[in-house]
Amino acid sequence: MPAQRKSPAASGEDAGRGRRPTVQDQLIELIVDLDLDPGEALPPEPELMRTLGVSRNSVREALKGLQALGIVDIRHGYGTYVGTPQLRSLAPGLLFHTRLAVRRDNPRGLLDIVEVRALLESGLIRRSALELADADIARLRAELDALAADGDAGRAGHDRRFHELLYEPLGNALVLQLIALFWDVYRQVETEVGKPHTDQGQVVRQHRQVLEAVAAHDPDAAAARIAEHFADITARFDRWTGSAGQAAVAPA
Repeated sequence: MPAQRKSPAASGEDAGRGRRPTVQDQLIELIVDLDLDPGEALPPEPELMRTLGVSRNSVREALKGLQALGIVDIRHGYGTYVGTPQLRSLAPGLLFHTRLAVRRDNPRGLLDIVEVRALLESGLIRRSALELADADIARLRAELDALAADGDAGRAGHDRRFHELLYEPLGNALVLQLIALFWDVYRQVETEVGKPHTDQGQVVRQHRQVLEAVAAHDPDAAAARIAEHFADITARFDRWTGSAGQAAVAPA
């Protein structure tokens, strides 16, 4: 038997006890109560106005705010739809604060991004070692071969794709978005401050060690290899920040 539906206002009060629900709160509760899936259309504006008892401007401003959060997608001339799960709306704020930290003589603000990725991947790599099939391993080998063949010029793209292929078969879309988010922010800030020297041969060897542990379906070895990979990045970063000094973070 389906649960009894509440009015949007009542639901908003339950969700935010102690404060009056905003129009955004009520819209969120309405979407949940209507059981709309990502990509499904919200009721038209006049219906939202009647349901919530607010003005057209209030509805429009609330929808704009929800669009900025990725909760809805406003398609002009077509209507408003439930947004698909995306974390890219976090990128501008994360990028801004990382850039600010780096420019305030704290280049280790960039290293924070690496450490978050290390935490994510150190847990996931065990599942990869247990669950990846032969076809998944073959795709990883092909990407690693491309990384080795293309040298410095293609490193960033192949490196990123290799890590994506490690975790895509696990089916956790949220994790993939998080890894992509931190990767994108890191690369953008890196272009401003320069980056530690990276030996191409060493990068290939480290990724090959990770791959061989995963291919052997050895979760302990895979976790150890990915930990070594990120520890090396951290060590190179520490050496770089120690020698680069203020010149590395001075605005151009």
